Amino acid sequence: MASTASPYGLRPVNLIGGQAFNGGVIREFPVKANNSAAIFNGDLVVLSSAGLPSAVTSTPVAITLAATSVIATAGIVGVCVGARYVNSEGQLTFNNYLPAGLVTGGASDVFVRVMDDPDALMEIQASAALGTFNSGSSGSGFAGAVGKNAQLGFSTAGNTTTGNSGMNLLTGTNGNGLVTTQSYGVRIVGFREGTQEDTYPEFVVKLNVGVHSYQNSTGV
Repeated sequence: MASTASPYGLRPVNLIGGQAFNGGVIREFPVKANNSAAIFNGDLVVLSSAGLPSAVTSTPVAITLAATSVIATAGIVGVCVGARYVNSEGQLTFNNYLPAGLVTGGASDVFVRVMDDPDALMEIQASAALGTFNSGSSGSGFAGAVGKNAQLGFSTAGNTTTGNSGMNLLTGTNGNGLVTTQSYGVRIVGFREGTQEDTYPEFVVKLNVGVHSYQNSTGV
């Protein structure tokens, strides 16, 4: 049971619609210039116009369906699941995350490894308990969270010991962060079974349309 906040970012667990999943196809993006900030396991990865990957640091925006144009953030290519590089001593290294400053530190052949399937389902820890969310005599309880949209939180830094992201899901007090707002970045599709009544429950989410670069016609 999660009684303490221990966010780990987004953790790919499956694909939507019962598609075959064996851990996901991993694409490697080269880090050709120095990365001033680490990219932690579970971070969303975004490409710059120069093709340099970095971690997303604010909640992404989905397509607003009633709008006449896409307002989503371009360039998000998936979730970091690790890194590989040749370290300054010439050793091939696989790491749980991409440390900062590798290129200037003497590393070469640096790649961030990304689970880039836009249909990925991912677990993420919530920022607060659901409390009285959707309760009452006619309420459907915790199940009422399924189908709601939410934003991602970035108030906790990544952990250089575990390599995990500090990103979480902003549920708000008594679930008031779980709404129908079209532009919110993720859709809740389920729970990690057994965590529904935890202090920090864990959700299964999917990126909303327009958040992922492969579902967004806006280039970087």
